[in-house]
Amino acid sequence: MLHPHFQIVFFISVFILYTLINGYIFIRSKQALPPTKRIRILFSIVYLFLFSAFIIAMLGRNILPLPVQKILYFPGTVWLGMMLYLFAYFLLTDFIHFVNRFFPFLPTIIKKNYRQIQVFSGYILVLCLAGYGYYQFKRPQIVEQKIEINKKAGDYKHLKIVGVSDLHLGVAIDKKQLKQYVRLINDQHPDLILIAGDLVDNNALPLEKERMQETINELQAPLGVYYCLGNHEYLSGIKASMNFLRKTDLHLLIDSLVTVNNSIQIIGRDDKQGNPNRKSLKELVKNTDPALPLLLIDHEAYHLNETEENGIDLQFSGHTHHGQMFPGNLITDLLFQISYGYEQKGNTHYYVSSGLGLWGPPFRIGTQSELVIFNIEFK
Repeated sequence: MLHPHFQIVFFISVFILYTLINGYIFIRSKQALPPTKRIRILFSIVYLFLFSAFIIAMLGRNILPLPVQKILYFPGTVWLGMMLYLFAYFLLTDFIHFVNRFFPFLPTIIKKNYRQIQVFSGYILVLCLAGYGYYQFKRPQIVEQKIEINKKAGDYKHLKIVGVSDLHLGVAIDKKQLKQYVRLINDQHPDLILIAGDLVDNNALPLEKERMQETINELQAPLGVYYCLGNHEYLSGIKASMNFLRKTDLHLLIDSLVTVNNSIQIIGRDDKQGNPNRKSLKELVKNTDPALPLLLIDHEAYHLNETEENGIDLQFSGHTHHGQMFPGNLITDLLFQISYGYEQKGNTHYYVSSGLGLWGPPFRIGTQSELVIFNIEFK
């Protein structure tokens, strides 16, 4: 975890940047409005609400009543996503306007009405993009991945494992949405379920208030449901997160190993950000049986060479969301060895999921929400 002083500096810096971007969009937007005082005042009030809604919801996440949080959080996060695209669009079109001053190429009618065309086309384009992104988020994809492991797993010749990550349950992804996720998972009739962290979003209060453990406990897999911590369990307050998780039937693995029916071994790692002093993978595999398949759930997919070196057969991770919104996917591709999808190195299989849920803006643009099915054959 970051030192408290660094956290303060970081959040102040983000707030200043957020305010500057919003100020730029606000000025450009007002330039396109008619001079009517009533319209300008109404626009300013709506804009101030959108600007402050996400901030208030986050600052008050542990004290505000849940209905109030929902009223603030959804429009606030929608605006957060739209704001980023509006900022990019206005920057681009301002550059075009600047170039046109020295090398005129725009028709006269466009030059005379440039601000109105810029602003209204920007909002229409971004609204359409937001609608598409929300549609993509609400319709998660089912991705199937066939894997062969050259080990015997007791009497099991084949296993169907469902892997999910980053549900981010809370104000936005509430109990109603969770029920849809649980139904989707159970409809796959998995033998075993792996959850790679970030079950909790910003705080555990909404999960407690809505008794989401009741829905989580409806997950069905004869070999069990296994879960490792993510960074958001720590960011949300690890004590409150653990209090909630203990109410579920999940098999929580924190730097620990379990052997299922003397056939399959599963290691769940503590989160790298939440606990920088977590056990090394080398230490965790000491008591494993090299003859049995060894699965690893680790929220953040770092130091993947260690996975192969320590004889892991399958690592399942999440965390990246694959950037969630373009061009975020290009950034995660640069930051992570595997920012999304399947790879094999030697005898080790890796899968980094883009996540079933998401954080912040409820949009999937250039990425997808997904549930992963591993069809594993043992030899």
